[in-house]
Amino acid sequence: MAVTKRKSGSITAEKPEKRVKKEKSVAAAPGSNKKTLFGKVLDEEEEDDGEDEGELEAEPIRDDDEQNDMDMEVDGAPAHNGDQTVPQNNKIPTKEANAQKKALRDERRSHKPNAELIYPAKKLWEKLRLKELPKPERQQVMKEMMELITGKVQEIIFKHDMSRIIQSCLKHGNEAQRNVIAGELVGHYLTLSKSMYGRFIVVKILHYCQKYREAIIKEFYGKVRQLIKHKEASTIIEDAYSTYANAAQRAGLIQEFYGPEFRIFKVEDKKTLSDILAQNPSKKDNIMKHLMETLKGCMEKGTVEFSIVHRGLLEYFEHADAKGIQEMLDVMKEQAVEILHTKEGAQVAMLCLLHASPKDRKAMLKTMKPFVVKICKEEYGHMVMLRMFDVVDDTVLMSKAILAEIVKEMEDIAKDKYGRRVILYLLAGRSPKYISPQSIELLAKGDLVRANTSKKDAAVRSSELLNYISPSLISLIATKTRALTSEPLACQVVFETMLHATGDRQPAVDALLALAAENPSEATSETPHVLMSMPTDRLYKTLVQSDYKAPLAEPSLHFAKALLTKISPYLGFFAQQSGSSPFIVLALLENPETAEETKKALQAKGSAKGSITIQKELEKVVKGKPDNEFKAVRLILETLAK
Repeated sequence: MAVTKRKSGSITAEKPEKRVKKEKSVAAAPGSNKKTLFGKVLDEEEEDDGEDEGELEAEPIRDDDEQNDMDMEVDGAPAHNGDQTVPQNNKIPTKEANAQKKALRDERRSHKPNAELIYPAKKLWEKLRLKELPKPERQQVMKEMMELITGKVQEIIFKHDMSRIIQSCLKHGNEAQRNVIAGELVGHYLTLSKSMYGRFIVVKILHYCQKYREAIIKEFYGKVRQLIKHKEASTIIEDAYSTYANAAQRAGLIQEFYGPEFRIFKVEDKKTLSDILAQNPSKKDNIMKHLMETLKGCMEKGTVEFSIVHRGLLEYFEHADAKGIQEMLDVMKEQAVEILHTKEGAQVAMLCLLHASPKDRKAMLKTMKPFVVKICKEEYGHMVMLRMFDVVDDTVLMSKAILAEIVKEMEDIAKDKYGRRVILYLLAGRSPKYISPQSIELLAKGDLVRANTSKKDAAVRSSELLNYISPSLISLIATKTRALTSEPLACQVVFETMLHATGDRQPAVDALLALAAENPSEATSETPHVLMSMPTDRLYKTLVQSDYKAPLAEPSLHFAKALLTKISPYLGFFAQQSGSSPFIVLALLENPETAEETKKALQAKGSAKGSITIQKELEKVVKGKPDNEFKAVRLILETLAK
């Protein structure tokens, strides 16, 4: 290899000359670096690398392969004689070269099927898809587009660019135009569903063309078992089942999981597997066999996240024997975390935990650990956490794998609609205040099975979990008091923590009292006083009542006495308000620990000359007012009069 010296004196290897393919080489004069076009020399600065005016700007509909091939043939065309030097003074202008390129491209396009339809349609699509296009212009473009494609939709739908154009027509067209397109595709929806690009058209027709939903779903009958395992078609089956099908159509789709007989003969009046087995109990073994095969196939193909599969899994777990359940558990114990986002899927995961062995439960916990916070906030997934608290005997593993993750995001979970139920379940159990009757019934159904699959006593298990999470809850309340008490949902967590948490709750009590002791006259609209704003006023009232009426704090907090000491300088102010703060004063007046002291404070005169008692002030407040106003103040006066 030749070497050369740089000015600095260092020696470096020269770069080897680039090899050029023979078929792309052009004849040129020695030492010339000119490019040629059809054997004629072009200057470098006159080459036009820009896009031709006729090319569409949209990336998905460019004919890049045609453009590249044409550029190679035009710019890199070989000379007629490689040894002959091409004259350098015979040049073709750039404008003429571009015209030749365009002519060659148009000629190639003309040989493609439906060329006279596709390329005008692309031009119209460029306008149609613009968001800022005025409605009258869009309607006119749609009219022109329909004139082009009507009667030829079947011929063009499988090209990726035309698929997008048809989707835009379905999106922007009126009902009649959409139905024209949908009508032309009747009989082809099964094939379209398997197409990488065509399936999007099926989704759009399901969404926009209600008239043709039944026709589409009927085309799937007899093929559902195969389609649910298909990479492209499985999403269409899921959309049809979960979003667009009615109850009878959903039953018809899921019935094909039960065996070949149900692909042809649908049981119209039976909506569930329970109904079918009640009528034909002799078919149970055969149905369960085919159902198991179908579900295993779905898990192998990666379609376990679909709700139609969750429905099949739930029916399997509800009707399979112990051996069949264990067989299914072996297959899906590590995939249970993927199905928690639907109602049926969450119930399946709950059944998996209920029937699983300790070893299988441990495997399931490990798969769920990275997603604990997300599961807690799921509408249905949070129920899986409650079932987990009910059945897992290894509370040390639960504390490390699950509760430790909850503690990390405790504040966020406590403020969430579903997440707070997870914490409240540890504190208050199956309280109907926080858990719906349907959810309580669902949890109770597993108690009989739990007696056989879990050894530890339920009360001991709950106590151990509560002991682990209580210090973190108390610390959170002590440090984030205002943030938690200003949220209605988090207030419930604060209240139940004060009642049921184990350990020293005094730091949390002190934090709550410190907020209550603030001067109410200094409160602002952004930071209102806790005794004069929702929902904290109810929290304090309930904590005062927890000393003497259910639900009782265990052990007693003696919260009323401590609160009275803190707010006694402002007792009259709180008693005269029209909001909820007078109810707190009333609760102090009714509490046996603080009743006498509160009564004295309300009936005592102030130190200033001519001052009157708080009781007299309250009488002035209600005088001449309708009976439905200042109810708490009236109750305070009635209690003082006794």
